[in-house]
Amino acid sequence: MRATAIFAAFFIMFTSASIAVPIPLFPGNMISTLFGIPASEYMPYLEALTNGLTYGFITWIVFFLVDKKIEKSMSIDSKRMTR
Repeated sequence: MRATAIFAAFFIMFTSASIAVPIPLFPGNMISTLFGIPASEYMPYLEALTNGLTYGFITWIVFFLVDKKIEKSMSIDSKRMTR
């Protein structure tokens, strides 16, 4: 449940930041080039959505891996303390 909140928070943060700041940010700025989409008034929103999904997912993966490592080290420490 925490991982969902992490993803949602960073998705919203990166999407809104990409809309608010008109600086091209990777990978969103590559969408029109990769898929051959002509420039339109909706392109900044598509780029922002791409950035939000990408960086939200990356943050979620990092959180997930760190959480598993901490959980594993805590279980090892608790086993040591019971002996």
